[in-house]
Amino acid sequence: MSDSYDRLQASRRARLVIPLLGALLLVAGLAAPAWIGIPALAVLVAFVVWLAQRSPDQTSGLARIRVLVVGILVALLVGRFLTAVLG
Repeated sequence: MSDSYDRLQASRRARLVIPLLGALLLVAGLAAPAWIGIPALAVLVAFVVWLAQRSPDQTSGLARIRVLVVGILVALLVGRFLTAVLG
C-alpha cells in the first residue's frame, strides 16, 4: 500500500477525520471572511477532485455524483470569489 489513496481508504482514523475536515473547510469557506474562505474552499475542491480521480470505480452512478459534488463546490468557490471581488 504505497499509494496515499490506498492508505486513506485503509486507515480507520482517516474515515473519521476526512469528513470532519471536509465539513470544517466547507463551513470556513462559506462563513469565514473571504481571505480565509476562498482558500478553504479551494483546498476542499482540490481534495475532492483528487479523491474522485483516484477512485477505482469511474463508470458507475457514483462517478456522476462525484462530478455533481465537484461542480457544486466549484460553483460555491466561484460565487464566493465573485462576492468578494464585486461586493
